[in-house]
Amino acid sequence: PLKRVIQKSLQDALAEQLLEGLIKDGDTVEISAGADGLTINERPKGAKVH
Repeated sequence: PLKRVIQKSLQDALAEQLLEGLIKDGDTVEISAGADGLTINERPKGAKVH
Protein backbone atom coordinates (compact mmCIF):
# COMPACT_ATOMS: atom_id res chain seq x y z
CA PRO A 1 0.00 0.00 0.00
CA LEU A 2 2.77 2.52 0.84
CA LYS A 3 4.48 1.95 -2.51
CA ARG A 4 1.18 2.62 -4.28
CA VAL A 5 0.61 5.86 -2.35
CA ILE A 6 4.11 7.11 -3.17
CA GLN A 7 3.79 6.20 -6.85
CA LYS A 8 0.38 7.84 -7.18
CA SER A 9 1.46 11.01 -5.39
CA LEU A 10 4.56 11.34 -7.54
CA GLN A 11 2.84 10.47 -10.81
CA ASP A 12 0.00 12.91 -10.17
CA ALA A 13 2.38 15.73 -9.29
CA LEU A 14 4.58 15.08 -12.35
CA ALA A 15 1.54 14.86 -14.63
CA GLU A 16 0.23 18.21 -13.37
CA GLN A 17 3.59 19.88 -13.99
CA LEU A 18 3.78 18.38 -17.49
CA LEU A 19 0.26 19.54 -18.35
CA GLU A 20 1.00 23.05 -17.05
CA GLY A 21 4.16 23.18 -19.16
CA LEU A 22 6.39 23.68 -16.12
CA ILE A 23 8.47 20.65 -17.10
CA LYS A 24 8.90 18.98 -20.48
CA ASP A 25 9.47 15.41 -21.59
CA GLY A 26 13.16 14.64 -21.12
CA ASP A 27 13.75 17.26 -18.41
CA THR A 28 15.62 16.31 -15.24
CA VAL A 29 13.76 17.20 -12.06
CA GLU A 30 14.56 17.35 -8.37
CA ILE A 31 11.85 16.08 -6.05
CA SER A 32 11.69 16.97 -2.36
CA ALA A 33 9.16 15.88 0.25
CA GLY A 34 8.17 18.14 3.11
CA ALA A 35 5.29 19.08 5.36
CA ASP A 36 3.57 20.81 2.41
CA GLY A 37 3.83 17.72 0.19
CA LEU A 38 6.04 17.12 -2.82
CA THR A 39 8.06 19.88 -4.44
CA ILE A 40 9.22 19.37 -8.02
CA ASN A 41 11.86 21.64 -9.54
CA GLU A 42 13.39 21.45 -12.99
CA ARG A 43 17.16 20.96 -12.94
CA PRO A 44 19.33 22.87 -15.42
CA LYS A 45 20.65 20.87 -18.35
CA GLY A 46 23.97 19.29 -17.40
CA ALA A 47 23.42 19.73 -13.66
CA LYS A 48 24.88 17.03 -11.44
CA VAL A 49 22.39 14.40 -10.35
CA HIS A 50 22.93 12.72 -7.02
